[in-house]
Amino acid sequence: MRAARALVVLWLAAGCGQAQLSPSAEARRLLQSPNLRDRAWGAWYAGVSHDPSLRPALLDQLRRAQALRESARDSAEYAYIQSLFDALIQIPGSAPVDALMPFEKSWRAEIIILLARGSTQESETALLAIRGHEVPDAEWKAVNDLLFQMGSRPFFQAAFAEIQLTHRFIVADQDVGLCGGMSGCGVSKRHFPAGYPPIALYQFNQDMTKPGDVLLSESQVPVYFRRSVVPTDGEAEWMECQSSPTFTTVRQMTLAQFLGAIEDLSLAESEGLFMPITRVRWHGAFETASEMEMQLDEQSAAFRKLVADAQKRNLLEASGMVIGIATTIDDVRRDRSERIPAVAPREIVIP
Repeated sequence: MRAARALVVLWLAAGCGQAQLSPSAEARRLLQSPNLRDRAWGAWYAGVSHDPSLRPALLDQLRRAQALRESARDSAEYAYIQSLFDALIQIPGSAPVDALMPFEKSWRAEIIILLARGSTQESETALLAIRGHEVPDAEWKAVNDLLFQMGSRPFFQAAFAEIQLTHRFIVADQDVGLCGGMSGCGVSKRHFPAGYPPIALYQFNQDMTKPGDVLLSESQVPVYFRRSVVPTDGEAEWMECQSSPTFTTVRQMTLAQFLGAIEDLSLAESEGLFMPITRVRWHGAFETASEMEMQLDEQSAAFRKLVADAQKRNLLEASGMVIGIATTIDDVRRDRSERIPAVAPREIVIP
């Protein structure tokens, strides 16, 4: 933004004795140009003007650009569409869903940011559609967070159907620790064709933030996005992230946070309800089996209560729903001469 403002100042200062158009007027003029690069500059002027009256012209350009939505990344056509999304994000206000969704494949982050500004039925439907597609974890979290804030009943219905209750027992005759998964990111460079205006790229963060990142929303899961400006004839860093092998577990933990929020549970309490890890001290087969069965009884009761509360708040219809608790046992005893008894999975039937 600082670089953009500096360019506006220089443009205003370079009068050479001639009358200068305002950024809004320059935007309107350039958006009518037959030249793609000129229209990108028109979008840039619209963005730095923050003028809501320019939104219809930008949306008209976006609708006309649908034929270009399969353009190669960082090509001239891609840069032009990116300039339109950048301008729409910089101008206060929402955008109609029908103008945005055709571009979901390559501009999903930008679309989610714009959908966050609306709370209409169309916005909810669009977010539910995105949620059902194959999307990176960070974008999936953002969509879920927005649907949670909307109190979307289809979201809660889907989340309860998708959540997988588990209970991992670690049976030990000594103190043990636990290990978790990891995720990694690399850095690449993004650039646009020569002569194009400064254009921002948008990206949701994969569990990392740095100064300047913007908070999109926060309920149980804070969601930040990063705005990286590619300067004229320059380049900008871009994070390329890969999910860890615990991809499914990451999403299950996110669902646990949202569903636990129905009863104002903390993150630790939510994980303790949906996917607890219980350390059981070995004191013989009977005592160990009794302890594990008791823990499963408590988990089942807590889940039934959560479902009942969700139904009272009209967040879902769960009558007849069958939820299983998958159990695993990790035997980390030094002395394994006596076998640990098996614990059968639980089945919870909602009346």
